[in-house]
Amino acid sequence: MNYPDIECPELGTLRYEENYDWYEGQLIVQQSKLSIQLLTDEDGAVASALKRATDFVKELEKHAQSARDYAAEGLLAIKNETWIEDEDEEPLTPEQFKERMVLDSISIDSDAAVSFYHNDGDLFWGHCILVTMDSENNFTGAEIAG
Repeated sequence: MNYPDIECPELGTLRYEENYDWYEGQLIVQQSKLSIQLLTDEDGAVASALKRATDFVKELEKHAQSARDYAAEGLLAIKNETWIEDEDEEPLTPEQFKERMVLDSISIDSDAAVSFYHNDGDLFWGHCILVTMDSENNFTGAEIAG
């Protein structure tokens, strides 16, 4: 099946990636490139994810900050109790934890759930920090992935 590119004023050009069954594009947020993926539904349609994404990016910076806050609440204790490299390393504050996180990409599925993928700034030795949000903008999880 041929999936044409989608041109969207809020999201730019989105190209279908057949290997992953999603549309992908790039956003510029605070002078950094951010990848965005919109997953297709069981019929191969992307309309619901596209609608969510166009609304979502209007408040992306607010949501991204909230995702970092949520990750720090859920993962800071794990970092400070389990992922300290040596006895000379000091436990991190929430602010230090959040400063090291860098948002790399967001993924929006057909049910309007959003996944925030962060570079961990070596908090967890290169693993990804994944924060998930439901369609009502409620955070549902923060985990170490990859």
